[in-house]
Amino acid sequence: MAAGIPKAAVGEIQRSEARSVYGQDPKGYEVGRPEYPDRVYEVLTERCGLGPGTAVVEIGPGTGLVTRRLVAVGARVVAVEPDPAFASHLADSMMGTVEIIGTSFEEAPLADDRFDLAVAATSFHWVDQDAGMAKLGRVVRPGGWAALWWTLFGDPDCPDPFHEATSGLLGQTTSAVDQPGRAIFQLDVSGRRSDLAHRARLVDVGAELIPWTSCMDPAQVRALYASMIALRRRPQDERERLLDAVVSIATENFGGVVERPFVTALYTGRRPPN
Repeated sequence: MAAGIPKAAVGEIQRSEARSVYGQDPKGYEVGRPEYPDRVYEVLTERCGLGPGTAVVEIGPGTGLVTRRLVAVGARVVAVEPDPAFASHLADSMMGTVEIIGTSFEEAPLADDRFDLAVAATSFHWVDQDAGMAKLGRVVRPGGWAALWWTLFGDPDCPDPFHEATSGLLGQTTSAVDQPGRAIFQLDVSGRRSDLAHRARLVDVGAELIPWTSCMDPAQVRALYASMIALRRRPQDERERLLDAVVSIATENFGGVVERPFVTALYTGRRPPN
């Protein structure tokens, strides 16, 4: 904990940092982040009713990785993006096909009962959990759905030789909401289900862990690691030195082909009908 900063304030400080650091290089971030498994979109369609005309609020869309998939199926999307650089990039790339609100989800002027579906892809941990969960449960209409998911760049249940070979370079890379001695926030199934059920007051709450393997060449490895906040918050010369070292390990120790086990954790819940 930073000296002189109350423990309760650290989360907001980290959230404020994330809302500017990630957007320093939107194009680089877009290149570095992998697509989500198709299974996520199957669940959104089959369980949550995503389809033509669905009114969707997307929380923290970043560069629009998920936004484009939502628009492609005919959804009407409101994207709430607090990072000004990301919001600008999204506006340029989506060319008027989505409504963009450039503020945090907590502060966004969203009417209650407005949306059929609320989604957040690897972003909701940056939202104040008390205020955000309560609002999540209000903005979807009665009978509407919420879906939160995260991709973890690693799977604690699987060997990960490349992570082991590079972990000494980057130091601590835990999420802003991870706490020592507790389960990884994104993989804490009982905790995330409880949040949706009790904080957001949703029903039919479900969870699914989707393991998958990412196969990357050295350029893709560099782009992925360059998109991580543990690298982005460092001075440029140090960041480039670390990225060079990661690429060197990928090339020399792994023959230019890096396979890493990832896992996407998906949580869904429905607002009770009236």
